[in-house]
Amino acid sequence: MNYEQSAKILEEIKKANKILINCHYKPDPDGIGSALALALEFKKIGNFEITLICPSFPPKALNFLEGFKEIKTVEYHNFDFSGYDLWVISDAANWWQVSGISDFEPPEICTLNIDHHETNEINLPDAIIQKGLSSTCELLYGLFEDWRLGIDKKIAEALLAGIIGDTGVFRYTNVTSKTLEIARKLMETGADKNMITFRTYESIPFDEMKFWGKVLDTMQKDDSGNFVWTAINLADYESYGRPADAKSSAASNFAGVVDNTDFGVIMVEEKRNFLTISFRSRGGFDVAKIAQELGGGGHKEAAGARILGMSFTEAVNKVLEICRKYAK
Repeated sequence: MNYEQSAKILEEIKKANKILINCHYKPDPDGIGSALALALEFKKIGNFEITLICPSFPPKALNFLEGFKEIKTVEYHNFDFSGYDLWVISDAANWWQVSGISDFEPPEICTLNIDHHETNEINLPDAIIQKGLSSTCELLYGLFEDWRLGIDKKIAEALLAGIIGDTGVFRYTNVTSKTLEIARKLMETGADKNMITFRTYESIPFDEMKFWGKVLDTMQKDDSGNFVWTAINLADYESYGRPADAKSSAASNFAGVVDNTDFGVIMVEEKRNFLTISFRSRGGFDVAKIAQELGGGGHKEAAGARILGMSFTEAVNKVLEICRKYAK
């Protein structure tokens, strides 16, 4: 057995009739891939009524995955959780990431958390938290192995998409020999690594590409010399059509690749007095600790946070102040 909780979790699932599966706020490939893989695997377990929900629109680049069109974008304050026997939360480290709402009150239904974030703060009796794994999809591969229900091509594609996403196409230090071995097995099952990489990283909307230009044009190297940063205000963000995934993609492509720096940070004012922040590191620097001090979280090499209720200038200055403290 890969996980001692595997049998208990399977029994909880078998008790349910109506299952809710969560895709976290602003989901990445691991968030989408893990949720879709769970939905497909559950269909092997029993004849459940399964609903997939997400508090924001899922990235269209992942629409090739089986079940993507079944994901419903909902407002969690207004969503009726009653009537569901089980809520499965994958790849989320806190309730804000689950819901996109700062004051979200979890419903009183049986809830299962499956996650790999080192900063996980969700305390549930039913959970599999494997901190340090490359991705939640890598975790799920081990869980599905324990359940012995088989992994078909569609499940393999969802899992490989998540692993590719959270490893930066196998570039990050969270990649282990086991990660690569699992990827090999998923490819042998039929998952097309080249297609997944092309659809996820090489099919960029034009507005998003133009936004990248703005990010690069305004990027600065801090006086400390240890990090680079960009801050985009609401007016500029709207002028590029509010590209939904642009901040994260810009961070992945540019924030952590500048020579003679430890990390980079991309800040975008997505709403008035609402700043979202993405960190990327290089050379092993831990950006999760910076994100945590700002109320966020994530991984050593990729993390995020948000600041509500401050003006754009105040929020940016707060982020830079904390970054400089850790950049020494």
